[in-house]
Formats: sequence, structure tokens, C-alpha cells
Amino acid sequence: MKISCLAVLLLLAACSGSAGPASPSAIAQAPGTLGDTWVGDGAKWHLAASAGPSARYFATLAYDAPRHEYLLFGGLTAKGPSAETWTWDGKRWTHLTPAHSPRARSSAAMAFDPRLQAVLMYGGRVLDQAEAAPDSDTWAWNGNDWSELSVRNDDPAGRDGARMVTADGDVLLFGGRDRSDTYQADVWTWDGTTWTRVDHGPTPEGRNGAATQWNPVDSSLFVYGGLGLKPETGGGNLGRPLGDAWTLHNGAWTELKALGPPAIGNGGAIWDPTSRRVLILFGMACPNPIASAWAWDGAKWSRLPDVAVPARWGAAMAQDSVGNVVVFGGSNASGC
Repeated sequence: MKISCLAVLLLLAACSGSAGPASPSAIAQAPGTLGDTWVGDGAKWHLAASAGPSARYFATLAYDAPRHEYLLFGGLTAKGPSAETWTWDGKRWTHLTPAHSPRARSSAAMAFDPRLQAVLMYGGRVLDQAEAAPDSDTWAWNGNDWSELSVRNDDPAGRDGARMVTADGDVLLFGGRDRSDTYQADVWTWDGTTWTRVDHGPTPEGRNGAATQWNPVDSSLFVYGGLGLKPETGGGNLGRPLGDAWTLHNGAWTELKALGPPAIGNGGAIWDPTSRRVLILFGMACPNPIASAWAWDGAKWSRLPDVAVPARWGAAMAQDSVGNVVVFGGSNASGC
């Protein structure tokens, strides 16, 4: 089944490591850090050149609707966690130096908040002196500067690898892992002052790095895969790739039993407004990164042609209101 015409822009980077399998139609990539830029429509892809952020993975990306641009923050670079703020206007990257800035971090959650008319960012693995640990701070970007809305939140508490989506007039924050390697599967919303939990049990298995997307057809949160607890390896491990799918509607979780993609961690999801399906792209299917694409139409999975760019995991993805998507960064390192 053909993917609808999405104007998709991929700006790709990754940490060093051995390359995973790439789509046969992709241009060959040397192992290691990726810094290329691809422009595509979901089926055809074009290599584009653009100076911009250094290669990184676990950066955070969101579409800033009032400013008609994409906002990128942080990520893991060759020099460690980043505190850089960048914007992409559809043609070029711009490095900004705002008066205020969150601390360097990776694996934060970020999405546009229609209530605030600002981009909201929560937590992530934050650099604090010599170590990095999950934080619980909330920040907002107004197009010119960052402002800290809450310094600490005991609920949802510190977490990295959580995911945030714009959901009608609100934002929803899902999952993540805390500093004790406890994986969460809860959902929270921000009212401008306080985070409030909106789901109830039974919940999915706790996870971080899940592929999440808002489904406007039935006003539900879609969650696929991610990384769950891997107890046999002890604390600090990368987690166990999961292969289950769930939807949250009116606070209640439903597991989707249809056979679909393999277990995938640190993948991404977009919404195809033409076919009205959730598309799952990229990720790590142990032990290799993938360029796979799958579609969920509300009843069944469809395997789509591989994305014609090299495989990767840990990429930052964001989408505008008409379906244009930006994907930045990631890693082509193999191993779990």
C-alpha cells in the first residue's frame, strides 16, 4: 500500500559505531556519525545539504505552530549532552543563544502546547556536575526565550525517554524511566501550572523510548514498543525492546492484539492525514537498527516499503499540522 504524500524532511545524524542494515535504495553510509540531510515525501527521497547542529542522538524536536518552524534542543553529541537551541524554518538551521536556557540534556520530552501557544519540554537525562540523571523540570519556549515553569515535580517525577504529544487542545506526557531504573507507563497533562495524571489501570508495561502519536480520528493516544525492564543485566542497562501496541481513550488503556512489527525500541511515529493511519518508522530491533515502516489503520497493521535512507534509532521526530515531518539525528550503532 502506498504511503500518502507527506512532505518529509529528514536531517540525519548518529553516534559512532558499526552501521546497521540500510534500505537497498539508500545511498551507502560509512559507519559512524551521520550528518546528512534528506528531503522526501514518504516514498521518494532526496539528499539535501544544510549546515546545522552537530551529529547527535536522543535530541528533542517539536513543531512550533505560531512561528511555523521546528525547535530542536539538546541531545548526545561527541562532546556529551548538549544545551543548544536550534530552529529549522524549512530551508536552514539557525543556532539561537537565548537569554535563558535549560541545562544540557538528552532524551527529554517535548511538544507544542496549544493552551500556552508555546513549546513545552519536560525532564530528560540532565547533566548535573559530573553525572547525568533524569530530571523533572518543565520549560516553555515562546519563540524568543526559554522560561522555567516548574523546577521539580514529584509527580510525574524525574524521567528520561518519556514521550510528549499534542492532543487536541492539550499535551500528553507518556512513560519514561527514573533514576532507579523504574519504567513508567502513566499519562499526564499540563494545565499551565500543574501536571495531572489522566489514565487509569490496567496500564501497559512500563517503558521509555516508545513510538507515540495522537490519533485525531478517535481522539486516542497510540503507543508502540519502546524499552522495558531488563532485570537480568542490573541497573543502568539500555532496556528490553517491546513489541506491543496500546491505545488510550478517555483515560482507559486497550491493548491492540493484531500481529504487527517486531519488538522495536527508540523508534518514532507520525500521523498520515491522507490515509488516516499511524506510521511507525526506524528504531532498534535488536541487534540492528532498522529503516522499516509500518502502518496502523485502527484495525490491522500493514508492512510498508523500507524508508529509503540508512537505518537508525534514537532520532528526533516532529510533524506540522498538515503532515510535514522533520526527523533529526539518531544512531546507526548496532547491539543491545
